[in-house]
Amino acid sequence: MSPEPWPQDEDGNTPLDDDESEGLIPGHLVRRSELNAWEAENIREAIRWAETRRPDMLDLRGLRGLHQRMFGRTWTWAGTFRTRDKNVGPYPWYEVPRLVHDLLENTKAQYPQAKPVPAELDALAARFHHQLVLIHPWPNGNGRHARLATDLLLERWGRPPFGWGARADGGGTATARGEYLHALRAADAGSYDALYRFVRS
Repeated sequence: MSPEPWPQDEDGNTPLDDDESEGLIPGHLVRRSELNAWEAENIREAIRWAETRRPDMLDLRGLRGLHQRMFGRTWTWAGTFRTRDKNVGPYPWYEVPRLVHDLLENTKAQYPQAKPVPAELDALAARFHHQLVLIHPWPNGNGRHARLATDLLLERWGRPPFGWGARADGGGTATARGEYLHALRAADAGSYDALYRFVRS
């Protein structure tokens, strides 16, 4: 499982500004490259925890607990829904609890009960991922959390984790990130075909 196959910024030497530092636990971090490295280690610990605990991503406690595990050593607000509006996503902060609840319940309801076909499960997981990113429930870390949560959901359903573009270009490049964002924008407009292709690439 790899919740962050793409770099978060291209200029690792850029100092953190006051907004970026708000809620930051390790006070010695001053540059984005340092923050990225610290977060990456925190996330690796969360992956090890998830591999043994197998949290349920269609349960709110599991979903929040995963975010807490991924960022709990980095941010004071880890595992807490955002309380401000962001310039990404269409939903105001006060709608987040209802939207997350509805997403979890709708995903449960759409799970095919009789002999689920692998392609159907993959499509349902991709839609779950897109909606979770669109809701943007956390102050930060939404994409990384949503990718890992989706892989854990697939695992619970007996499916392998998504490739997230890693096989398309070796992973970790701007190409994969660009294709991912393009697929999400297409899904925003109601077309999921590009996302279905990308997640298994």
